Amino acid sequence: MGAVAYSSYAATGMDAAIPATGFQHPRLLSLYDAPTAPAPAAGKAPAMMPAVAGTNIPVAAAAPVAPAPLAVALDQNPGPGASADILAGKDSELGPERGALELVGGDGNMTHGYGHVRLVALRGMMVTSAGVVQGELTQQSRFGYSGNYGNVSLTHDFSEDYYTTVAVGTGNSPLFPSWRVDTTGYRKFGSERQYVAGVGAYYAKGNESARADQGLLFTGIGYFIGLVIEGGVRLNWANPGTILGPSQYIAATFGNDDHRAIIVRYEHAKETYKVLPGGPELVNFKSNTASIQWRQRITRDSLLLAMLEYYQSPLYDRLSLTLGWRWSFR
Repeated sequence: MGAVAYSSYAATGMDAAIPATGFQHPRLLSLYDAPTAPAPAAGKAPAMMPAVAGTNIPVAAAAPVAPAPLAVALDQNPGPGASADILAGKDSELGPERGALELVGGDGNMTHGYGHVRLVALRGMMVTSAGVVQGELTQQSRFGYSGNYGNVSLTHDFSEDYYTTVAVGTGNSPLFPSWRVDTTGYRKFGSERQYVAGVGAYYAKGNESARADQGLLFTGIGYFIGLVIEGGVRLNWANPGTILGPSQYIAATFGNDDHRAIIVRYEHAKETYKVLPGGPELVNFKSNTASIQWRQRITRDSLLLAMLEYYQSPLYDRLSLTLGWRWSFR
């Protein structure tokens, strides 16, 4: 099984306007694995879950879950997610997971005197008869604000070709949405179902009376031997003003969680509203985010997680480091 690349979970970074979470994320609560073989068994074709790493979309929340994201944003979308079989790791040489816990912490330094961004998150995954259930609790502080966010999602396989992910979440402070709902549908293609296309939608209501985000997410994933490629486009409409802030991302995962996985990701976004020291402000600028994540197998049931991320915008730059540990229950 190979780790999945960063995904639409893009949009879940420390700098998102109204950060929220989304499993991949992704948020993922952890990185989901996908088969490295070019021809997975019928009914177990890969479908990828966003590798939760930070993103910087100025939207309210679309989530995703992805492994160790520095921050969950309102625009995190449970977008490219792995199918239930993939999330459970049924093709892993280490054996399928019945559940997993992941604890991560991150710190980022912002230029121009904006100080630090800090994050602590606890994520979990459990295989049930209805599908794979994931949950996350996140605490984040930046620009003088501190807030908490909770999210739960369900990934369900309807057939060998179709599966969905639905998620709901709630949070406090300007950093997170008051509540958020995401839903994404996926279709597998190819002779071995090695390609996945996803379409998702989300709505997030901010903790400020006028703030709300809604949007659409389009993703594509390809599984190859020892490599997973993912790309996507997010269309986010931010209120007040129904202002469009699109973003695009591309990511690649090399290796797999059975041994070692390295994930690289790049995102370009037009940011609309952004939480600053004075609260949410309309910025209307473009930003770029690049990150690299290292996932190293330490024991049969534990992984060491590390991610370095660089964010650049006309307002400030940020360099962040996230460290974490993942426990598997088989």
